[in-house]
Amino acid sequence: MDQPTSGNQPLKSEKQTIFESFRSYPGAGCFVLLLVLLRATGIPSFADASVALSVEKVAEEAKATWDSGAVIAALELLDQGIQDHPHAPALQKLRGDILSTFRDPQEAVQAYDRALAAEPTLLDAHWAKWGVLVRWGREGEAILELRSIAQIEANNPLIHWRLALELRKLDRLEESLESYKRAVRLMPELLGWRLALARARFDVLDYAGADADLQHVLQHLAPGSPLELPAKNQLAQLYESMDRGRRFKPVLTPEATADQLKEWASLRSDAWKLFEAGRYQEVEPVYRKLLALNPSDPVATQQLGLTLMQLNRCEEAIDVFGNMSNLNPKEEDFADTTYRMGQCYAELERWEDAFVHFQILYDAAVEFEEANKGIAFPAGTRVLAKDKIARWLDKVKPHVPELVKLKEAEAKREKEVNARALARTEDALLAKAIEKAKPQRTLDAGVAIAGRDADFSWFRYVIPAGKVLRDDFPTGAHEFIPLNPSDTFPSTQSEIYLVFKLVSDSFEAVPLTARCVPETREMTEDPQTTVQDRVMTAMNDRSGYFLLTLPKTGWTPGFYRCGLFAGEQTSAYSYVDEVRFRIVEPTTVRSHDLDRAAH
Repeated sequence: MDQPTSGNQPLKSEKQTIFESFRSYPGAGCFVLLLVLLRATGIPSFADASVALSVEKVAEEAKATWDSGAVIAALELLDQGIQDHPHAPALQKLRGDILSTFRDPQEAVQAYDRALAAEPTLLDAHWAKWGVLVRWGREGEAILELRSIAQIEANNPLIHWRLALELRKLDRLEESLESYKRAVRLMPELLGWRLALARARFDVLDYAGADADLQHVLQHLAPGSPLELPAKNQLAQLYESMDRGRRFKPVLTPEATADQLKEWASLRSDAWKLFEAGRYQEVEPVYRKLLALNPSDPVATQQLGLTLMQLNRCEEAIDVFGNMSNLNPKEEDFADTTYRMGQCYAELERWEDAFVHFQILYDAAVEFEEANKGIAFPAGTRVLAKDKIARWLDKVKPHVPELVKLKEAEAKREKEVNARALARTEDALLAKAIEKAKPQRTLDAGVAIAGRDADFSWFRYVIPAGKVLRDDFPTGAHEFIPLNPSDTFPSTQSEIYLVFKLVSDSFEAVPLTARCVPETREMTEDPQTTVQDRVMTAMNDRSGYFLLTLPKTGWTPGFYRCGLFAGEQTSAYSYVDEVRFRIVEPTTVRSHDLDRAAH
């Protein structure tokens, strides 16, 4: 039999003393044999119960018993140890770990709460409790736990990043934005993070802030950076897309009540009847009330302007129509509104403004006529009346000779440019066409979701952990449970598990891939430092894990970004989500070692 270690020697001496005291009694040999048998079966003996083990020893024996599969015996050892050491958070934390593998997580959460009551800054217990709450579906409580971790580790950018993502999933966008700001403030050199911050600003309608962040990214990018396309796409979305952010409400005045909306709908009908009947004095207050309910109603705006024109109040009509910069050329009533404004300016003898409005319409009419030459339109099709607009221009031109000369000079230059364009050789035109037809640089897989989040991804959660346990159900299904979850691991960590749960059961066998690389300023990837794993989900699978093993060159301290791909190919088109963790030197890592947690 092996010799006991020095740490166990005092306890062994006491046991020998006890055994020797029994030798003077009849039947002592049988009793000693019973004790040996009890010890071999893992059941606490009377001799053991008479001596209080240290916290470290209890934790060590309970963990060994748990690893052997004797879960109940491990819990009994811990219960005895907690009775002897009621203020030992390490034992409560280990008890929570064991209970977290059961299917009712309530007791596990209570055990973690007791550990945190004894030591509120015990990060291992906070992370373990968070993992249980996430698997349990308690999103609100999980957010509170992340906030507690963020208070303890205020200088850890990853905790603020994860908090921002989790808040977005609950549509708490304003709180999420603040967490994004803290993460970017701690890691300003990571331009990919600033893209996500720009998107967060955009979603709460902070368009100026989003533009500033996007311009910062574009100004600091190196030529050919993988982030260039996502940044430009996001900038185009900011200024050209109909998507105006998640907080944008394309409806009436957001503060309007249901009764106000009903009133607005009924008033539109009444207003049109009055307007059509020419009862302009009566319809004016009705249209003003409509605009008070919905300032963006284009029909009410135009008809109020026309009403004021009929009442010979052109100054007020122009104010209602607004400046040309406020009009949308794609609106159906744009041309008519512009024409009416030109008439008002002419009546007020504001000839320059009148000339600009009529000239815009005349140029549009000429362009439309040339583009549709020889095309017969169906009866009733509304087109710009070029002759009618020309008559108004002839009336206005004598009052603005300088503008007329500028317009003629501009038209002359345009003709010269067109003439030079026609003189280009056929080869030059062909070369230009071929250049435009060349495919654009493909989107890099690593930045496929840069600037947006995977709110509707395949995964309900992805939890980095130091260990994983499989729970088999009687139905044949199974669930993988993360143990020792965290966002920080030592560079000596041999295995890191990314434990995930899908939003729904897999309907067929689908390969899933995780590819992890050190996070760089512009999200570039180095094949030498890439770590990846692939799993195949079978039908009805909902849970699984990726295993990241220690690279040959070892883990490089820093942040790691893991792209998650669904399908056969790992490309930008199969990039569905991402998760991050960090690697630190062993001297600075938050250890999961129970001896440290016991202090």
